[in-house]
Amino acid sequence: MSDWSPVPILMYHAVEDAPRAPQYKHFYVTRSEFAAQMRMLKRGGYTPITFPILAEAMAGGATLPAKPVLLTFDDGYENLLTNAHPLLRDLNFPYTVFLVSERIGKTNEWVIEEGFDATPLLDWNQIREMAAWDGVSFQAHTATHPHLNRIGQDQLRRELTVSKQQLEQELQLPMDVLCYPYGHLSEEVVAETRAAGYAMAVTTEFGRVRRGDDPLRLPRISVYHVPFLSLTYGVGPLNFDWRLRTRKDSRSAPNG
Repeated sequence: MSDWSPVPILMYHAVEDAPRAPQYKHFYVTRSEFAAQMRMLKRGGYTPITFPILAEAMAGGATLPAKPVLLTFDDGYENLLTNAHPLLRDLNFPYTVFLVSERIGKTNEWVIEEGFDATPLLDWNQIREMAAWDGVSFQAHTATHPHLNRIGQDQLRRELTVSKQQLEQELQLPMDVLCYPYGHLSEEVVAETRAAGYAMAVTTEFGRVRRGDDPLRLPRISVYHVPFLSLTYGVGPLNFDWRLRTRKDSRSAPNG
């Protein structure tokens, strides 16, 4: 196996047609913003890979490309069908969508109590339409999107097992990867995730995957809306490049 280069897992949510009010900036990127970022990856020589390839490499059984990257989308927003899927298919960029199994065809209603408007989520027909291209992987984001570290053991087990069972039954594919809602976890949550049969899980902790990382605590790089020129974030494309390549890992010491 060649020398390990830390692997960025990009975390997206919705891909909107136009900018939303400022308070929604962490929920989305615009369609044009997303297209520019994918072109940057292409020009930069990045190769999008899948979770099975990453798992095999972490176990020492595969050699990664020189500049690997994973593309992930939390919650399964309806606008992915028109604003992300066609572009990724045309670029032959594989990607993963994390679905909230009991909210499919509904909205991300969990944001309402925080004062946000809900956004439509993909329905089963749309999911199957996207799944017709084998570059898409749908994986689990629990049943209802709770804070897993704030609920009792019985509810925790239900969230992990029911979502896995529902998605596997509908899609006839194994659900091996979990996305922790809000990135919230604990030792108990990780243990129950393992017991439920998940092989990998992603967090919201900023970082790139290192050789030797716990596959049930994989860090990611959050990508959200940044205007082309921003007093806070600078030039949008440069901010994306900085987050991808330069911003320091939030974890203090390598695991291996």
